[in-house]
Amino acid sequence: MPTGAKEFSIDQPSNPGGSVVRAADFGVSADAADNVDALNRALEHCRKNGAAKLVVAPGTYRMTADRPVNLERMRDFIFDGGGATFVWHKKREANFRLNGCERIVMRNFKMDWDWEKDPLASLVEVVGASAGHVDFRFNDYETFPRRDVRVIVVSSYDPATKSVGIEGGFDCFAGQHGAETEWLSGNVLRMHGKNLPLFRKGQLFRMQHYYYNMDGFAMSDNRHLTLEDIDIYSCAGSAFVISGVQQYWEFRRVNIAAPEGMARRLITCAGDHCHIRRSRGFFRMEDCEFSLGADDCLNAHDTSGYAEKSGTHSVTTRNVTSIDTFRPGAPVELRHGDYSPAGFRSAIRSIRPVDEEKGMYEITFEEPVPEPVDCGFVLFNWTYDTRNIIVRNCFFHDNRARGVLLLGRDITLENNHFRHNDMGAVKIETGYTFNLWSEGYGADNIVVRNNRFDSVNPRGAGSDGKARDIYMGVYMETDPSTLRTDYPILSNILFENNTFKDSYGLVAFISSAGNVTFRDNTFVNPTPRREPLPCRAAFYVTNANGVRIVNNRYIASPNVPNPGVYADPDSVKGLVAAGNTVVSE
Repeated sequence: MPTGAKEFSIDQPSNPGGSVVRAADFGVSADAADNVDALNRALEHCRKNGAAKLVVAPGTYRMTADRPVNLERMRDFIFDGGGATFVWHKKREANFRLNGCERIVMRNFKMDWDWEKDPLASLVEVVGASAGHVDFRFNDYETFPRRDVRVIVVSSYDPATKSVGIEGGFDCFAGQHGAETEWLSGNVLRMHGKNLPLFRKGQLFRMQHYYYNMDGFAMSDNRHLTLEDIDIYSCAGSAFVISGVQQYWEFRRVNIAAPEGMARRLITCAGDHCHIRRSRGFFRMEDCEFSLGADDCLNAHDTSGYAEKSGTHSVTTRNVTSIDTFRPGAPVELRHGDYSPAGFRSAIRSIRPVDEEKGMYEITFEEPVPEPVDCGFVLFNWTYDTRNIIVRNCFFHDNRARGVLLLGRDITLENNHFRHNDMGAVKIETGYTFNLWSEGYGADNIVVRNNRFDSVNPRGAGSDGKARDIYMGVYMETDPSTLRTDYPILSNILFENNTFKDSYGLVAFISSAGNVTFRDNTFVNPTPRREPLPCRAAFYVTNANGVRIVNNRYIASPNVPNPGVYADPDSVKGLVAAGNTVVSE
């Protein structure tokens, strides 16, 4: 059986001789029009003089400069926010940037955006629709504060849960520059477009004016970092973005939730809540709440790439935009296009641009490159290794997209609550494309136990036409028709003692996997659906080996007509379904 992550500790700051610095002494003031530069002056003083702590006085501080608050190369240091609230309103850059720090603690403050001047999102109602335009009324405003409003994404809105995610709902993306619009009155906006047949009068939507614009925390190459007792009310991008060789960090009581009593706050972060692009792993989050964001709550992966052989010792990449991570000396493993091992691992000797706009670079290795089985290779850069992740006692709810994406190894997900995640709770996958992104080195040794999943796919998002709470699979673009691989790139995965309530469709879609076990879980489905699915609360298995669905318990329900395990007999081996029961409550 998989064992999941190993327990580990985060080193705390040790600086008994360091001074305690007051941010107010450097001009940080609730009366100032901007506090970014003053806070940076205080932090630079702390870095140069080896201070032990910077203390901010309680209050609300405006942050308007188009520069981040920088913590760079700091050691053994505490940033104590003193309960302060930092309110941003700007045009670019992250709010905080942490780079190359070691044994750092940030704690006790709040982060927000200035909604009075510039709402991040709005509740709108369709008051008119045609094939070429849609008219939206802003329900919370008589006159919307920004006349140059951007419409980037509109998502179906559920007034009962006060969040996105509703059966039969959908998104409409207009792109980062926004749709073509015109004001018809102070609070009625016309959006022009093509092929808009899904919009109907009376529908409610969350309209996003920002999406992946300015992140809350941009963190890279830190070690032994603790963030604790922080409330993020809102930010104009992802709340957290992690990159580089960051290792050993934790979130403790870090909450991403709208402030109470503010009806207009439909969104928290305008991107992922936490996006790990690449790291060296050893991440723990405990007692956190992530909610109301524009995308996934937690997306943990490394970034791969695709390349074709171009010489005896070289390959040429396709769509590798983060080429700076493939530096000379980096250890790279090549996998065949179906993710099976190619038996190759070598250091990079040199890199030469071929067509930078298309992400094409020639990478030359120290060792000779083997012949590919198909047209090319997937590149795993083992400079990075997002692994040993513990997520415990957290609440993920009412966000657009998925709860958590686990694209790493040695992971434990336990005692968490997932509720009303727009497109499902857990996604375990890996994949590559030629024109978008390539993420993950597979998944291995994952334990998901003692969690509660409640109405986690209200929209009914699916794979192969099958809605699901849990998804395991790959995406590959060597052949657009090849959606699975028989090589178990996702392996050693255990779901045990979880409770699934009101699945929309399948409990789990399992593919491209090996040694997967669902045991001792409970399935409860009291709520009927508008469009009932015959596969509700069942399992579907394809292109997999060694899958066991055993000793699970169904609470009898007329909404689950066919509990069971369904499989593709031509691609599945070693499937066991045994000891599962249907009982009265």
